[in-house]
Formats: sequence, structure tokens, C-alpha cells
Amino acid sequence: SPDSSLRDGLFHEYKKYGKVTSVSVIGSGTDRHAVVSFKKPEDASKAYEQSVGRVFFGSQIIVDRHEGFGEFDDSEFQPPEAELDEYHHKATRTLFVGNLELDIDKQQLRSIFQKYGFIVDIDIKKQGNVSCYAFVQYDDIKSVVQALHDMDGEIIGTNKIKLGFGKSMPTNCVWLDGIAESVTEKFLARQFNRYGHVSQSVIDRDTSRGLV
Repeated sequence: SPDSSLRDGLFHEYKKYGKVTSVSVIGSGTDRHAVVSFKKPEDASKAYEQSVGRVFFGSQIIVDRHEGFGEFDDSEFQPPEAELDEYHHKATRTLFVGNLELDIDKQQLRSIFQKYGFIVDIDIKKQGNVSCYAFVQYDDIKSVVQALHDMDGEIIGTNKIKLGFGKSMPTNCVWLDGIAESVTEKFLARQFNRYGHVSQSVIDRDTSRGLV
């Protein structure tokens, strides 16, 4: 397998143990090896313990502890999360939160994630009797990006959560910000009626935001 495939495969294989900061594939042929770096030493120890005797890409791997690269700059590879920003092609205003405990509720999630921005809605989905996941919708993409960088791989309750951009869902509603005090719901309806029939328009005066 090419180095790029191994890097991507190793990243996705090992991120379940904790925040992976880099993956380096070094050497060639029978001398080729990889170094997977974690944000936390305890996550690296856990990954090591779970990797002994495992098969990866059809080959049984040999694992050992590594002293790390120190200030080494692995410019060839960064995990996808390290490159995420508001201009990423998958960026949305919705944060996907996976591997949550079954008894998690909206208020708990709101108390954890509201520090990253204004939360418009939280939708929790159950996965049988095993676990659940949620979609946290913010009013801007930067809030999602900040939450991704800070919280991915962190613990909520007893579970290590997984974060990502939630898919944009088709909607018949347009969100507006910075609405002047003089603007009325009727005015919004008239302005947007040129694009199609407006069934309703609502303005939140406290936040100067609206929905059409």
C-alpha cells in the first residue's frame, strides 16, 4: 500500500484511542514503519496495549513504544481534523457528536457546547440500546470548528466522544442576522417573496436575528 493510504488508514484506526496529532510513515520495503503520535501519553499507552498481535492491511504488525518527535514538524501529514476550518468543503453549522451515553439529554449537551457559540437546536438520535449521537446546530460555522478542535476525543460521562461536521439538511428556512430595529416581519416577507412564496417570517428582537 502507498504511504498515503497507510497514513490515512492508521489515523482512522487509532483515533478511537484518543486525539491523534500526527502519523508518519518512514522508510521503505521491509524497513518501512510508522509513528502514531497522540495528544495524551495515556492514549498512546492504551493504543499500544490494544495493538500487540493485531493485523493491519493484511499484515500482522509489530508495535513498540516510541519516544516521540519532540518539535519535529510532520509536514507530510496532518489528520483531517487539524485542517478543518470554516472554509473546509464539508463545513456546516451543524456539529456531529458521536458515541454518547444513552441517558444524555439536551440540557447536558447545551451546557457543554454552548461556550463555543449560540446553539440554535440540538437533536439526539438513539442507536438501539448501545449508544446515541447528536446534532448540535450553531448559528455560525466557526463555533463548530472551535468545538471540533477542542472537544474531539474528550470524555462526556464515561464515553470518549467523536466529533465531525454534520451533514447539511435540506430546509425551506433562511436564517438572517443583523436585522435592524425598523425591519418588520411583513417587510422581510415582501423582500424575500421575489424568490418564492413566503409562508412565515419571524424576528427575534433580543438577538436581531430572524427566520424566513
